[in-house]
Amino acid sequence: MKNKNPLLLLSAALMIPPLTGVSEAGQWTFDASLYGLAVSMSGDIGIGHVNADIDAGFDKVLDNLEFGAMGTLRLGYDRWALTTDIIYMGLQGSKNGVTAEFDQWMVEPTLSYRVSDYFEVLAGVRYNNLSGEIRGPGVLPTPRIPSGTQDWWDPIVGARSSIPLGKVFSFNLRGDIGGFGVGSDLTWQVFPYFGWRFAQWGSAELGYRWVYMDYETGSGSNRFAYDMLNQGLQIGFTIHF
Repeated sequence: MKNKNPLLLLSAALMIPPLTGVSEAGQWTFDASLYGLAVSMSGDIGIGHVNADIDAGFDKVLDNLEFGAMGTLRLGYDRWALTTDIIYMGLQGSKNGVTAEFDQWMVEPTLSYRVSDYFEVLAGVRYNNLSGEIRGPGVLPTPRIPSGTQDWWDPIVGARSSIPLGKVFSFNLRGDIGGFGVGSDLTWQVFPYFGWRFAQWGSAELGYRWVYMDYETGSGSNRFAYDMLNQGLQIGFTIHF
């Protein structure tokens, strides 16, 4: 729901490659990142015959955030890297008296290949798990609260690039697209961010992330729909091993 890439330190003494988070030839690397995402939500969620139109800014999401955890792990060897991004949020949103509450997991393992010092291509899957309920006065003909749990996998393809901005700063861009009807009809992600390599062992990142998903399955009382754009400012910290 994205990526942890540190930023660039162009230092011959440290011999750090231009694209951060990558390995020297024939060497292993491991990076661990923690980050916070000031997320806002806009879209629709449907369970059974009931739909909720969600438009929740960061302040509303923060007020209703029960718990959130976000991090990235990256294992690299030579030009190859295996990266896993994990996001969990327990939150709710409301509009026009209708409240939708749900827990959301997004786990994204990808395999990437560094084509050049500043560019890599990637492919993988985005696993989504949503459990939620909708309630509101006058919404339902009965007191029953519609609820449901769905999970699905989306194949994704994408790329990441890093542009040096001096010795310790860089501008990075990571994007992907997927779904293709396998899980979601469409999912995409765009994540531009700036990096600061303040030491050989650590870096910090600041950027803005958009993640969109359009998923629907079932019909009637078994229907589950999630058409949502999550976006927000992201601040991260990475340790390099």
